[in-house]
Amino acid sequence: MSQEPPAKRVRRQRKIRCAWASEGAETCESCLARGRTCELQVHMMPTADSVTATSRGRIAHLENDVSSLWTVVHNLEAKLGYVPTVTTTRPRPPSHTESADGLHEKPSDDDSDSDSNASELSPTNPPTHLLQLFDNGLLGSSGYGSSANPSHHASSLHKAHGISALRELMPSREDMLTITAHASSWLSLYNAIFPMINFTKTSDEMLSQYDKLQDPKADPVSIAALLLSVAITVQQAPDDTTGRAAESIRDASSFVKDVSDSVERIVILDDALAGSLEGIETTLLFLRLQLGRAKVRKMWLLSRRVIALAELIGLPRASMVIASHQDSLAGASLSHVQSWRQKAGVWESICTIERIASLMWSLPIATINYPLPKLPVVDPQGQVNPQSYLYNLADIASRVLELDNIYSSGRPLTELFNAVVGTDQELRSLASLTPKSWQKIHWTELSIDALLQYWHQYLTVRTHLQLALKHDEGQQFAFNFITCLEACQELARRYVSMRPVLPAGFFANGVFDLQAFTATVFLLLASYRTKHGSSTFPQAIDDSVTTGLVGQVVSMMEFAADRAGGDFAHQAADAIRSLSSLLQRSQTSELQKITLSLPLIGKIHVSRKSYAARTTLKQPHPSPAQQPQGLWQNTTSVAGSTPAAQAMSFRSSDLHLMDSLSYSMEIPEIYPFLTDETFETEQWLTWTGWDSNG
Repeated sequence: MSQEPPAKRVRRQRKIRCAWASEGAETCESCLARGRTCELQVHMMPTADSVTATSRGRIAHLENDVSSLWTVVHNLEAKLGYVPTVTTTRPRPPSHTESADGLHEKPSDDDSDSDSNASELSPTNPPTHLLQLFDNGLLGSSGYGSSANPSHHASSLHKAHGISALRELMPSREDMLTITAHASSWLSLYNAIFPMINFTKTSDEMLSQYDKLQDPKADPVSIAALLLSVAITVQQAPDDTTGRAAESIRDASSFVKDVSDSVERIVILDDALAGSLEGIETTLLFLRLQLGRAKVRKMWLLSRRVIALAELIGLPRASMVIASHQDSLAGASLSHVQSWRQKAGVWESICTIERIASLMWSLPIATINYPLPKLPVVDPQGQVNPQSYLYNLADIASRVLELDNIYSSGRPLTELFNAVVGTDQELRSLASLTPKSWQKIHWTELSIDALLQYWHQYLTVRTHLQLALKHDEGQQFAFNFITCLEACQELARRYVSMRPVLPAGFFANGVFDLQAFTATVFLLLASYRTKHGSSTFPQAIDDSVTTGLVGQVVSMMEFAADRAGGDFAHQAADAIRSLSSLLQRSQTSELQKITLSLPLIGKIHVSRKSYAARTTLKQPHPSPAQQPQGLWQNTTSVAGSTPAAQAMSFRSSDLHLMDSLSYSMEIPEIYPFLTDETFETEQWLTWTGWDSNG
């Protein structure tokens, strides 16, 4: 006999399938065999009275009420000028939908599926071939797209939780007055090259936006964007700024980290919020913050995600419409044209950022098939258009990256040389479009023109660096060496002049330090070649100038290392000093080596081999006579604007000096800075140096 309670036995009996002996039988065979009364199971629809209030529902309702009360309290404190009360509780987002009475109700599967399907099957960027079915000789269509805004798909409780968490990070209005006073420089600079459509562009707008976002119904994306602007400002503000704002920001580093983590969790990782136009712009601002924190891996992965989200909502298509259908825009409505221009502007910013980042980290370009618009470099008033100049540099950056691919894939040197000449011509042509008065080396304040000219010189260095470091490849590579040397010298001068005027913690400081490091190491190697080589380029290399520039750059890096965000500068300065010490040692038969800690590489072991070991390991290279004819003749016309190149007369015997730059390096299959944020990986690099006594 079963020991189960009667109620449970009855419920279990009702689940038994009935098998009737005959069509008119009143009792099924199972109940008849057991001598029980057969009770039919009747399906009853649940009513409002049958839904019971659960503990989870009551707790969620209470937390929602508490969150609303804290929002009211914070608004009153902000209006009265009081320090916001720090709350320790966080409303937990419920796992199910809660009714207005705190009742626990499971959402209908049909409802959730229909909402999901409506969202997934009504994209804002529908396939072109489907649109053509309804826009042809017989049919015409006037519009398309989902009626719902992706940014509003999140549940109201989840949105309220996100707003509450973000609002708790907001400084007081009194502290905002202090913070916004330091935001003007970077906001104007950022908007000059990456125009923002939906967010603040000046300090006054930043403060006005702060007041608007006190509304309890404020959009979490707008709150996140303002918080990112505040965090970037705090990150690069003078040290005493956070001291004056200590009432609400006690630790600037912790504040920046809290903002980064919260915005990433609530907005960036939410496909609905991040997939809107405002969400994409917020993510671009988030990338600026990560660059200032040296979070290379996170920045790179997020840039790929931004590109994917932008493609889903049709930003590339909007850019192509603006670029190729200017005449047809006259017949379109003003709202449509404005929407296309906004989307096109955001997409162009994405492409520019991604190409510059790809150049710095030597990683593939995902937007290579999307050309940037060709705008006039100089406007009718004779002023250089910063955005147009940057677009040209970004396009050239993609070709510089292709030079790296040609070199690393082992393709013929003639192909690399021709590509270098073409890229060099583009750089010279771009520079020739600007007025002479625009070119300037010494700057007393931060300027977008200074940054653009600095990046131009860096691209020149990167264009010629590989061939300048080659040895015994033929007389034509002397042109690349001289051009690279001159560009490195000018880059060093610009760095020494520009680095002091950059704010401490400026999001691009590490990039400038790394670019200066590249140029300075080349100058150091060129200086060593001049001192210890069997021959020199006396007309082109002034060793005292080169050595002096190396010392000035190291001193400036030491200055930058003592400021906020100076980790890259500190590592670069130490590496240059250590490498200089290695090169100055007397040549011996033993292997000489040092260990360097470099930005983006980690620990790398650099060795200086003896001359005997170098000649044993040296790979044979074709003599100048074996090189294809006409390469040097091609460069003479390009080098016409280079005075040092014009004054030089080369002998083939001079070119074995390039041996002083020979090196080998074990390159890992996985980039260390993308897998380890602490850069603790180790690599081996062998630099082979020799002197005239070897």
